[in-house]
Amino acid sequence: MIVIAPFIRLDETLIQVNSMYLIFKHSHLTLILLSVCFLIIRVFGVSMHAKWVNKKLIKVAPHIIDTILLASAIGLMVVLSQYPVVNAWLSAKVVALVAYIVLGTMALKGQKSALQRFAFLAMALICIGYMVSVAISKNPMPWA
Repeated sequence: MIVIAPFIRLDETLIQVNSMYLIFKHSHLTLILLSVCFLIIRVFGVSMHAKWVNKKLIKVAPHIIDTILLASAIGLMVVLSQYPVVNAWLSAKVVALVAYIVLGTMALKGQKSALQRFAFLAMALICIGYMVSVAISKNPMPWA
């Protein structure tokens, strides 16, 4: 037990859980930003037929970022004891995540015009916006 003032006592377990929550939350938010920025930059690069898009680091980095992002999401779920099957808002985020992955892949792969690539990118970013609003509101229908 930690005593901050004569009338405030904190349990060490509570402090550790809050510390883990903050670590996972801030890691998760930072990795989301990195992942989305990386997708946008890569779509622009592919659309302009840039040679740097085919470099190994550019192809591997998103997988590394997204794997750590997924690990931080799992860490948040465990620390908060909230799971997709139990919480509708988390289920909605998982469905939107799958849509984001499919749309992002469609923006990057195949022989498409720049207009088609940017349309898929825009739809992927709409999915991100939806996931953010669901995360903030804890409601699968944040507009309601």
